[in-house]
Amino acid sequence: MAKTKIKKTLKKVTPVIESVQEGKSPSVTVKFPKKFFLYATLLLATGALIYFGGRLLVAATVNGQPVSRIEVVRELEKQGGKKTLDVFILKTLINQEARKNKVTVSQKDIDAEMAKIEKNVSSQGATLDSLLAQQGMTKATLVEEIRLQLLVTKLAGDDVSVTEKEIDDYLTAQQEQMALSSVQPVEGEAPSREAVKEQIKQQKLQEKIQNLITGLKEKAKINYFVNY
Repeated sequence: MAKTKIKKTLKKVTPVIESVQEGKSPSVTVKFPKKFFLYATLLLATGALIYFGGRLLVAATVNGQPVSRIEVVRELEKQGGKKTLDVFILKTLINQEARKNKVTVSQKDIDAEMAKIEKNVSSQGATLDSLLAQQGMTKATLVEEIRLQLLVTKLAGDDVSVTEKEIDDYLTAQQEQMALSSVQPVEGEAPSREAVKEQIKQQKLQEKIQNLITGLKEKAKINYFVNY
């Protein structure tokens, strides 16, 4: 009986010894209960939910007392919910119309517009980064605003013409307004005809853009699920 037990033991040990003698590492398989992996997975998932879910639900804590993120959102919605929603709707309409008409804006166009802004800001003795910080904006946000402005300009059509008569009428109206006011014109501050032409062009372009936006809103099917 004892010999039988020894033989059984040798059968189990021999493959391991042979592996060592041949220069191989003995393979030892450790089996964990399936419940172990289940509990570990649940534990990790719960921890992640608490960590990330807490950030989603809690905006801050004051002496250990949480300030609900939902409360913050509700307050912000009271202050400017309708205005913010209208902005998102407008952006969506512009992007949809651009895709429909296959109108795009190149990075070159955006860079050119960005360069104009930076030049204008630097001429006033400031930097673009400082100005964006004051406005609570980032460069990425500014780039998106530029892209949308260029898109809507292309959609409206920037082929705006200004006649010489329109320039003359503008200058005459400005002189009459100055004459009626108590402010005396300073010599050398009169706008050039080119500057007036550009100003009239921008006014006409803004009118075209406004007409485009009004038309898009009238044709769009917009369902509001929140009343502000």
